[in-house]
Amino acid sequence: MRSAAAADRGLPLPDPPLADDVVALRPWRQADAPSLAAAWADPEIRRWTEVPPDTSEAFARRWIAGEAERRRRGLAVDLVMTPVDDEDRVAGEIGLVMAGRGAAEMGYWTASDRRGLGYASRGAGLVRAWALHTLGVTELVAKADPGNRTSATVARNAGFAVDPGDPSGATFVARRIGD
Repeated sequence: MRSAAAADRGLPLPDPPLADDVVALRPWRQADAPSLAAAWADPEIRRWTEVPPDTSEAFARRWIAGEAERRRRGLAVDLVMTPVDDEDRVAGEIGLVMAGRGAAEMGYWTASDRRGLGYASRGAGLVRAWALHTLGVTELVAKADPGNRTSATVARNAGFAVDPGDPSGATFVARRIGD
C-alpha cells in the first residue's frame, strides 16, 4: 500500500519504460493529440469506454497537457501503446486510476488499425506487472462491459482473474502476491 508520503510524491512513469518485442509504452506527447481525438471519436471506443463529450483536437491537447499534473497529484498514469518499432504511432492507451488504499483500476483501448494484434493484452500485462511489483499497487481491477468479450479476453490474457464477487463476470482482478 502506498503511504501518504508516497502519495505526496505522486506517481512516477515506468523507469525503464515498459516494452516487449511488440509493444512499447510511453507518456502522451502533444503531437499525439490528433490520434487521441480520433480515438475519442471512434464509435467502438465510445461504445465501450468513457470519453469526454468534447472530442476535439484542442481538447485532446489540453487533456495531454494535464497528464503530468494528474501524476503529480497521485490520481492517474496514462500511457500510450505504440509498436515497438514505431514509437510515434499511437496504437492505443493503458491507464491506471488510483482508487486509494493500494488499489487501482486499469482501463485500455486500442486504435482501430491495431485491434486484434495483441497490443492491449501485451500492454495491459506490462502495466499490471509494473503496478503490482514496482508502483506498490496491491489490488488492480479491470472492468469489462459484460457484452465486450474482447475486453474480457484482454484482461485474462494480461494476467487478471475473474473477481468471484462479481456475478456478472465482468470485473477482473490482479493482486500482489503476499497481500
